[in-house]
Amino acid sequence: MLKADVARFLMACPTAAVAIGPDDQILFVNQPAKDLLGLNRAPGVRVFTEFVPQWTSLGTVFRASVKSRSGQALECDISVTPGLGDKGEISVALVSVHRSTERALEEANLRLKYVIEMLPQAVCVFDANDRYVLWNKKYAELYSEIADHLSQGIPFAEILEISLESGDMIEVVSDRDEWLRQRMEKFHRPASQEEQQLRDGRWLRHDDRRTPDGGAIGMRIDITELKQREIWLRELFEANPMPMLLCDGEDFSILQVNTAAADLFGLSRSELIENTPLDLIAQEQRSEFATVLGGLLEHSNARKVWRHQTACGRQIHVLIYVRRVYEVSSRRLLLTIADVSDRILAEEEATRLAHHDLLTGLPNRVQFYKALEEAFSSDDKEAIVVYCLDLDGFKPVNDTFGHAAGDDVLKEVAQRLRDQQGKFMVARLGGDEFAILFRTTGAAKTDLADQCLAAFERPFEVKGISIRIGVSIGIASTPNDGLNGEALIQAADRALYVAKEAGRGTWKLASDEPHRGVTPNSRAEKGAQERFSQRPYRPSFVPSR
Repeated sequence: MLKADVARFLMACPTAAVAIGPDDQILFVNQPAKDLLGLNRAPGVRVFTEFVPQWTSLGTVFRASVKSRSGQALECDISVTPGLGDKGEISVALVSVHRSTERALEEANLRLKYVIEMLPQAVCVFDANDRYVLWNKKYAELYSEIADHLSQGIPFAEILEISLESGDMIEVVSDRDEWLRQRMEKFHRPASQEEQQLRDGRWLRHDDRRTPDGGAIGMRIDITELKQREIWLRELFEANPMPMLLCDGEDFSILQVNTAAADLFGLSRSELIENTPLDLIAQEQRSEFATVLGGLLEHSNARKVWRHQTACGRQIHVLIYVRRVYEVSSRRLLLTIADVSDRILAEEEATRLAHHDLLTGLPNRVQFYKALEEAFSSDDKEAIVVYCLDLDGFKPVNDTFGHAAGDDVLKEVAQRLRDQQGKFMVARLGGDEFAILFRTTGAAKTDLADQCLAAFERPFEVKGISIRIGVSIGIASTPNDGLNGEALIQAADRALYVAKEAGRGTWKLASDEPHRGVTPNSRAEKGAQERFSQRPYRPSFVPSR
């Protein structure tokens, strides 16, 4: 054992002093030696060769490199006094660090401390034996339960045990032994990251890295705000009433879906994830949609309407907004889907109403002239045939029974014309005037006229009374009667006037009748009164059976 007076002398010595026993075991260190070697606590079973590897082969006075508490090798002069102790088994080594080296070390340590204190994160530094070397104020404030026990050289495992014993640790621990085992296992990895929720609801990220000399640097980053944003974004994604899909930016596989998307497509989440966005688009549109997704450089504002059939068979129309997002180095696509089926149906209905007669549902004058223009722009070699039809005896129905009854008759007329066989367009031009457009060859252009006349042989039922109403038809066709739509309409209208003069309830070809000096404009100016006053036509009333 080291004598008491020697121990007191070494304790007061300003030079680092280390008492070394058998097997190079460290028996005693004074305060300067503690500061130099990082042995601020009881040394335990430590050997001097740990700090001076060539200790046993050195003489009583020599120069050596001593491993300091920071892990750096310091140039020192060592004086050895052997033969102390009761049996002469103890040697005392006085270690003097070269002043230039010591000064440089102190300056480096000061700079390191300054840098660590500047960091916004809680930071701690360990040596190769897992002992504390440095820590900043934020680290001590974060772990207040161990702040009073932090000292250079205290082992990391010991601090963990002190924290557990305090009962005031900020971390949530269910199984102490398992928690301690896992914590040390992660601490010894070359690198480890872990997110941890604290008792007060905050979140920390542990980032521990091993240094080349075997030491370690630990950082504790408060990620509470980041985690809160993640939760908000997750809730926003999940609770968003707009259907949303998160897809891989390369193979377009679906990674996440929200409830609204599952509801829209009528599929479960697992079923949706088994698909890609391309599978949710009508077959004939998939190639185009793949081109849009594959060529996306930035974001894509929805402009095209895509079609899809849901699991229950409902046809839907959607707009798809695509946003590029990045997750670490991976590219993702966020698809937001707007169901515009109601709008598309409303637009289609508005378009239909703009081109169809509200009363009969037949194409109106605008649609008829458009179809006629398209017929002339076609390369089809068949003749274009136009019928102009005007009801015989319709005005007295309106005058006698009222316009509501007249409307019912017009709807019945439209249906009878539609019921005739063949590919043709029936349109209502206005009032009791109708028109038919089709293509044919030779004499077949009049076959439909005979069918139409036959369709009016059956009486119309008006308020329980059977009434006979006829129809007169003027027929014009290309190329003899006109080479454009307007000429063909005028020719058919003139033929219709001739049919009216011929006694009504018949048809006339424009090519068979000479021009009588009557134009559609002059007839229009005279109006319906001329037709019914000059050649009165009275409907025959047949009692209803």
